[in-house]
Amino acid sequence: MLLLTRFVVVCVAVRGGPVRSEAQFLEHVRDTEAAGEDAVRFLGSDPDSVILEKSSAGTSCVDDLGVDGDDISRDQPSVSWAPDFKDGDAGYRVAVAGLRRRWSERGWKVTTGPGTDPVTGEATGLQAIRTTDDHGVALSLSPGRRAGEGLIVADGGCVRHDGYWDTENWESS
Repeated sequence: MLLLTRFVVVCVAVRGGPVRSEAQFLEHVRDTEAAGEDAVRFLGSDPDSVILEKSSAGTSCVDDLGVDGDDISRDQPSVSWAPDFKDGDAGYRVAVAGLRRRWSERGWKVTTGPGTDPVTGEATGLQAIRTTDDHGVALSLSPGRRAGEGLIVADGGCVRHDGYWDTENWESS
């Protein structure tokens, strides 16, 4: 019986995890956007004024094995914002410290790494931070394209679900 259970777990993992209903997926989309908006507001910006992009596809969110049925979709809801911080890079450093503290107080593990320029990929000398919230949404703050700008990303991860969805449907979710 133990062998059969392990086999089922491996099969589900290979297939990309459980299939969520359309309603469960749309709730996850809302959770993803809300998590990022919370971080943007905490840092003093209006999320609607600094939004960069809403995306539904990630490079790792594909069905390479051909195991999903016709009514099953895979989407990776992701939203990014580019808030500006007063005092340039010093303001960015204050934002990193504040957000790190906020996420840690919520009991989320925060990791730190070197920040890189989103266009060139070169090191900026600034830190980037990452965490995962209680809904499984990956959150990050990294340096933006210019001094004093941040890049906040809320990534909901790859989700298998019933129905079809894309970012044009985002407003109706």
